[in-house]
Amino acid sequence: MRWKLIILASLIGAIIGFGLWCAITIAFFGSAINLARHDWILLASVLLPLGFAIFGGVFVYRHTARRRKVQAVTTAILSLILTIVGYCVADVVDHDRFVIPRTSEVRHGR
Repeated sequence: MRWKLIILASLIGAIIGFGLWCAITIAFFGSAINLARHDWILLASVLLPLGFAIFGGVFVYRHTARRRKVQAVTTAILSLILTIVGYCVADVVDHDRFVIPRTSEVRHGR
């Protein structure tokens, strides 16, 4: 396996996917709480990190010769795990902007 390629592609996919999600959330909504009030936009915003994880998997698939499927799936899963870790770190660092409340808390806040 090409571990350097897998780790690098996963890390770049996670950073770009989560970084764009953070930038869009803060630029357009100010916080994840305001984003959570728009159900369809919140659901669509999940596609951004997911898309970059899949793109990283496809990139690794196209640039390896053996065990392509295993390496592509490993890259995509590692990228999603790193995205979740990034969200947890962002939640600890700036809790007010990145916390997504429960559904009942959002409904009562309207």
